[in-house]
Order: sequence, then structure tokens, then C-alpha cells
Amino acid sequence: MTGRDAQRIRDPVHGLVVFGGSRDAYQNQTDQIAWRLLNTREFQRLRRIRQLGFSDLVFPGATHSRFSHAVGVYHTARQLVAVIRRRLDSKHDRSRSRVILLAALLHDIGHGPFSHVFEHVAREAGLNKRHEDWGAEILQGDTEINCVLRDIDERLPEHIGAILKEEEPKDIYSTVVSSQFDADRIDYLQRDRLMTGVQFAHLDRDWLFDCLEVGEITLGGDEPIAAQCLYLNPKGIQVAEEYLQARFHLYTMVYMHKTTRSAEHMLDTLLKTAVRDRSNNELVRNDPVLRYFTSTNPTLHSYLEIDDATVSTTLASLSSSSCPRVSALATRLRHRRLYKCLDIGIQDQTDGNLFHRFRRRLIEDHTELNKHLLFDDATVALYKWYDFEDTSALNKVLVKRHPGQTEPADIFSESSVIRALRDKERIQRVYAPNSNQVDELKDIIREINQ
Repeated sequence: MTGRDAQRIRDPVHGLVVFGGSRDAYQNQTDQIAWRLLNTREFQRLRRIRQLGFSDLVFPGATHSRFSHAVGVYHTARQLVAVIRRRLDSKHDRSRSRVILLAALLHDIGHGPFSHVFEHVAREAGLNKRHEDWGAEILQGDTEINCVLRDIDERLPEHIGAILKEEEPKDIYSTVVSSQFDADRIDYLQRDRLMTGVQFAHLDRDWLFDCLEVGEITLGGDEPIAAQCLYLNPKGIQVAEEYLQARFHLYTMVYMHKTTRSAEHMLDTLLKTAVRDRSNNELVRNDPVLRYFTSTNPTLHSYLEIDDATVSTTLASLSSSSCPRVSALATRLRHRRLYKCLDIGIQDQTDGNLFHRFRRRLIEDHTELNKHLLFDDATVALYKWYDFEDTSALNKVLVKRHPGQTEPADIFSESSVIRALRDKERIQRVYAPNSNQVDELKDIIREINQ
């Protein structure tokens, strides 16, 4: 395939993303499979699902889609696989790399709109399918994606589905799709930083890839084995620190932003209330979102009907609901009249219990006020530590601080910067419909602290 035969996408993060046109015929074939997948009905649906949900209520530029992110992940995965191919040379498993690259492209295929809120409401309604489960069903069901994959290899949907459902990476190739240093994270750190417009969380991507090496680590206890891994050489220690700090700062200052979280909790409460309210049976029957949540066994087709636009239509319908709370929440979300936030966690002492004492006081002495409040209790960790006793250690960010070091080590043991940030960030907030209620909540806090 010549450069003229290749397809191109202009991406705001990576520039020109080219499918084909390389000197490697096998990689060109993989790129053409990827291009066919991009043009399937199920993949095009990702254009209609925003990557960051409600974040555009705070950062107006954050309207990028899971489609653009998936293209970026595929491009990044190709770069990681290229490192593996160069370092392993004749030992490189190109058939395995094809499965991994296509899994990287399809890693978000099962996501719904406002994904984490959507899954939480589904669980409350008794629907326990996660987006990974829907992704596997899209791969193996009656879909255009399944047809493309089976046209290449009957077993390809099964192999890719197994990668997407893995809890932990099994080898150096699967770390490209899912680990603490994978193509997904490398892309979204840069993409979300660019599209939100924040000036922190910079990542020196060129240096990062230039410092990547392939080595071996010893895994296991009684019967240790050597496992191939990607790691950063001594010149890459600082960029590895930068990478982890970028992720931490984006979580605390963008993904967990108080306004974004307010909208998410409002949508969560709205959908759960609407599902329980049976006064609008006709709306439930006709609305694809509510019909999905009230189904005992929703079909793949019903799931694929739902996207951001569908949810917006549902909000418009629910704004005229006969249920006052449903109507109020839907109307407020449509017009960005969000609940006001009071941050309890920042007022607490280290290892204190203010948030839980505050909630107990509300239940005991302020029952009516408590009915109108929404609560947020979450943690953000910079880095998750793993033992070397099993393959989960491949999830680590591995580095070599010294050129003569025999094996890569966990960055946690090699970096004083990462060790200094080992504590989890605790987020404990309460959201109230109006400022007067927030003032009342502040008075309660003062009473508790006296």
C-alpha cells in the first residue's frame, strides 16, 4: 500500500493519524482492519458520546467524543507496539500485536453516555452489565463490528473480547491496552488537558517514548518466572513522575470538579427517581433511556440506541413530568441550575470523621433538609501498588534508576516524589438546591465543631 492509498484523520493531539502507508505490509493490513471498524455503525456511535460527560459545564471546550479518544488510543498503541517490535525484533509476536491494537481501538466500544452515572443507575435498577460486558457483546453479537472481525478471523471477536475483560494484564502486549501505563491513559491525559484548556498536567510525550525499553521482571513466589515488560530507562524517571502527577491533578481538578460532580449526582438521582416513579408509564414505554432501565433483560439493540442526544431528549421529556422532583431536576440540568456545593472534607482534620458525624446529625435533627441533599464521598489515588507475586505486577509503572540495574523496579520504590504523594485524596461534599440551604449546612458544621 502506498501513501496515496492510506486514510488520514487530523487529530488535535497527535496531528495526522495515518491508517496505512507504512513499509510493513502486515501493519498496513491491521490499519485497514482498523479503518473498516471505524466506519461501522457501532463505532460511529462513539461520536455521539462525550468523553468527559458534564465537564463542558465547567470547561466549555471539553466536548470531545469517545470516537476521537479511541482514534488517539489506537495511534498511541501503535507507538507502544512499535517499541516492543524494535526491541524484540525476531521474537516479536505480530499476530498478538494485531489483537492488541484492535483491542486498543475498541476499548471504549461498550461505553454508554455519562458512563459511570449510567452504570450506577443500571445497577440500582438490577441491571448488572458493565460497559466491558456490553463491549464483549458488541464484538460477538449481530453487529457490523462482528462482521468485520469475523471476515478476518472467526476467533478475532473472542480474542479481543478476552483482552477487554481482563482484570489485569497477562503479558507485555496486554499492558498496552490496560495497565497503569497504557495507551488509554497516555492519550486521555493529553487530550483532556488540551480540550479543557488547563495549563497543568503537561506530559512530554516525545521524551516518554524515547526513554521506553523492553526488559524482564521476575514474577511469582514459589515458582518465579521471567516476564517481558515495558519500562522507562534512567533518563525517563522524571517524565514517569510527570505522567503520574498529571493524572492525579486531572482527577482532582477536572474529573472530580465540584460542578461536574454536582451535575453527575443530579442526573443519577433524576434517573433513579424517574425509574421508580410509575406515574408516567407512557413516557417509560416510549423513551429509550427509561425503557432500558425498566427492562428486565435489555437487548443489545436497545443499549446501542442510547447516546448523549438520547439522554438530552429524555431530560426534555422529564422536565414536564408530573413528579415534582423529577421535573425540577430535569429542568435544572437542562439550564445549568446546578446544586450548590459545600466541601466538608477540606474542613476536617487529618483522619477525622467530620463528614460522617455531619451526615448523622442531618439524619437525626434535620430530616426535612436531608431529603433534598446529595452527597459525594470518593477517593483519588495517585498510584496503586502491586506485589510481584503474580502477573498483576505488570500493571506497575516500571523504571530503572541506574544503567547497571539488573531488573526494572516499581516507580514507587524508586521515586521520592511518588512516595511523597502516596496518600489518597479524599473528596467529601454535600450538594444543596440553593445557597440558603448551604448557609444552613455551614451552621450545622459550626455546631458540630464547637
